[in-house]
Amino acid sequence: MTGLEEILARLGLSQYLGRLIDEGFEKWETVLDITEQDLAALNFKLGHRRILQREIASARGVPLGQPLVYQQFSPVEEPFDPEDKASSPYKVEDLNKFGPTGKRKYRRHPKPDEHAPEKPPSAYVMFANRVRDELKGQPLSFTDIAKLVGERWKVLDSDRKEKFEFAASLAKSKYNTELSEYKKTDSYKDYAQYLSEFRARTTK
Repeated sequence: MTGLEEILARLGLSQYLGRLIDEGFEKWETVLDITEQDLAALNFKLGHRRILQREIASARGVPLGQPLVYQQFSPVEEPFDPEDKASSPYKVEDLNKFGPTGKRKYRRHPKPDEHAPEKPPSAYVMFANRVRDELKGQPLSFTDIAKLVGERWKVLDSDRKEKFEFAASLAKSKYNTELSEYKKTDSYKDYAQYLSEFRARTTK
């Protein structure tokens, strides 16, 4: 169980774990440097971005009551608009655009495959979600909840833990079956071609 997985579970953002790992954000220390553009490219919902950004700010020592200033998109770095029917969701012509001189260059990541089956949560994440639901309404900080989840998981009796592990195993088996079927579709072939073109562009 990674620190990143635990933090996302505590924040209710476990559905993004696979996307983050796929794009190289495998550790919480790496996520601390994630940008607004990165989150948009990973298709984070706006509200979910703010939750993650607040957690990052807290980890960096920013007081909870202090408003955050979010990095805006420059004119040449607009977020992908899924409602823009005039362009393909896997268009790669604009991959090598740069931000204004003096600003941090945006590290491009391939867009996640929106048609692929969602990766299932681990047993720990399932347990964390259950605990978080039980604690709703209580005046506990994210850190407090994370500690409680970790402590409860450590002392959870083997029978209950096996139930979560069994549920996670079933979810993983279902995911693997769905993924195998998905790989037979045209959508998967289109995405595989997009990835190939993306990597060819970004490795030049």
